Amino acid sequence: MKRYTRNIKQKKELIYKTFIDLVNEVGYERLTTRNIAKKAGISIGTVYHHFKEGKISIAAGLFERNLSQQVEYLRMDLKTQISRTLELHKEHKELYRAFDQAIYARQDIFKSIKQKRDEAIKEELKGTEVDIDVFHRINATIEALIHRHLFIEPMFEKDEELISYLSALAEASYHFDR
Repeated sequence: MKRYTRNIKQKKELIYKTFIDLVNEVGYERLTTRNIAKKAGISIGTVYHHFKEGKISIAAGLFERNLSQQVEYLRMDLKTQISRTLELHKEHKELYRAFDQAIYARQDIFKSIKQKRDEAIKEELKGTEVDIDVFHRINATIEALIHRHLFIEPMFEKDEELISYLSALAEASYHFDR
């Protein structure tokens, strides 16, 4: 069953969706670009046309999309930011594992994506008292502890306890670094 689509955006979305589906089914390490093409009903050449390095480029595209949401979160209060981050990690647990594996395998690809995110965050924080370096350290700590809680060993019995802990830790860090 082939799904012919001339629209580039639709084709990319099909590839992204297929990537996510397969990550959830077989995991990132067992996923191949050929699997993605086959399940999407498109040629492998089409996948490589849109994503030059195959599955790593697809992961990078999804990662970039994910990071752009972080800029939107800056408009939320701290507890809501942390809560939303936790929800996304729980909802897309295998995708976040895939991001970790892809970043570990090809840090060079992801470095420029993070730099673009950092510039957008810097622009968003312009005119506020928030120091960008402090923000990144706190954000990285929150992400690391959420990963630890979800992927390795739960730190708390309830999500609300984790959110409260991370909020207090972030608040203390902001005050400590001033």
